Amino acid sequence: MQPDIEYTMHVPSTRRNAKYEGWSVAEEHTVQVMGVTAESPEGLSQESPTGGRPRVWRLRPIPSLWHLALMIGDGIFILASLALLVMVAPYFHLAFHISWNEPGTWKLKLVWGCIALLCWSIAVSITQAQDLRSASSTFKSPLRALFALLLMGAFWIILIYPFIADRVAPSIMVLLLFLLTAAPVLSIWRVAFAELMHLPRFRTQAVIIGITVAAETIAREFRSLRRPGINLLGYISEDAGEVVQKEGLPVLGGRDTLRHLIHDGMIDVIIMATDYRADPTLFREALEATRLGISLTPMAIAYEDMSGKIPVEHADDQWSLVLPVEVVTSPLYLCWRKGLDIIFALLGIVLLLLILPALAILIKRDSPGPVFYRQERLGRHGRRFSIYKFRSMCNDAERIGYAVWATGDDARVTRVGRFLRITHLDELPQAFNILRGEMSLIGPRPEREAFVTELEKVIPFYRCRLMIKPGLTGWAQVKYPYGGTSQGALAKLQYDLYYIKHQSFTVDILIIVKTVAEILFCRGT
Repeated sequence: MQPDIEYTMHVPSTRRNAKYEGWSVAEEHTVQVMGVTAESPEGLSQESPTGGRPRVWRLRPIPSLWHLALMIGDGIFILASLALLVMVAPYFHLAFHISWNEPGTWKLKLVWGCIALLCWSIAVSITQAQDLRSASSTFKSPLRALFALLLMGAFWIILIYPFIADRVAPSIMVLLLFLLTAAPVLSIWRVAFAELMHLPRFRTQAVIIGITVAAETIAREFRSLRRPGINLLGYISEDAGEVVQKEGLPVLGGRDTLRHLIHDGMIDVIIMATDYRADPTLFREALEATRLGISLTPMAIAYEDMSGKIPVEHADDQWSLVLPVEVVTSPLYLCWRKGLDIIFALLGIVLLLLILPALAILIKRDSPGPVFYRQERLGRHGRRFSIYKFRSMCNDAERIGYAVWATGDDARVTRVGRFLRITHLDELPQAFNILRGEMSLIGPRPEREAFVTELEKVIPFYRCRLMIKPGLTGWAQVKYPYGGTSQGALAKLQYDLYYIKHQSFTVDILIIVKTVAEILFCRGT
């Protein structure tokens, strides 16, 4: 899949001019890069009056300005929603007053505004709703803002309860009206802000140091993104030789090129995709850039942020940075997960009891054998447990005597079983596993011990996926199609480890939404 926009960056005419040493370009040569054009008349590059190297002017806000704009915008829309509520409240016969002040005075409205902003500040600090990474997502940003809005309402009730003890019901009505007013306004603002951050002019500019397998991996991943958050300009390598392009990105040159890009302010991030010992001089040049506010990021970290998965094959000596060595979760999140598991398990069992008679008849008529299928899987920390499913294969699916990978078009799947799989109804009996605490609603899918033993021999860190409870659905299930091979298992492991490391309320909601979409559109296998 191609990136959203592809521009050209014009390199001034030269034949190995010393001032452009390292660009390796001929006269009137243009280098194709995926990012913002550096040509005039956009204002990003101007030829100096003395005829020297172009001076680059980049009109892009720095992170602190983005954060300030987000804070101010949130505050404005919160206060605007509160002001609108004050105006329409009389039509609902709701009085805005506190026992120690007269209703309708400007002082009272000021107090209400200050309390609202205080509650909002506490809520966003808990939910991290103003973190720029989540703010750049059109899904995560409004979701976190809405969650913060709910917390804000709870804090508001707590702070003013001493003054509304005799008028709790009207005050709760006021709060609900405020939430109904602020939620759509804040969501629209957050989506617009995220779209603004993704405009090509405002994207982060980056280069990759090294022409290695790891560098090609991150370039390939970048090309597959529909909404890239950065612009990759190309590779930097001292030993580029005759190579001019790899994975659709140009080889810009070596150390001198990197120095010019840094001093001209054309890059914000340097991605290190080679061992620093391979070229210490080039690494020192990149390290010096950090003094100018340019980020130096290991390939594994950049790949993780860009793709939503962990590159276990390229972790090398950075494994402690990218792997979930220790799972640390907040008490609030643990309560959320436990509540989610219990609610789904109870609802799932009720649904199971309702559809069981009809499904049992269909399964038995389609092929001989039991209605339910029971199989031993590995759970958290490698504990064995029995998983339950509606039988979707013929009764002697593994008559050869050992575990066999299932495939997307497996001939062993029955006609009813195929319907059960595409709708994911075959997994519904696992509600009992969730209620018993053997599984969770969200997590890595539980795997058979034979497959785990086989895969851990060829895939690094495969057993790390057993650090948490297995799930009915998960990040790997909604991000990657059915994978019945070792390569598919590797890809799913990368997503599973990312979830283990980054599990949160927001990611869980995203997984649930995507899972519901898969069920509704019958995308199962």
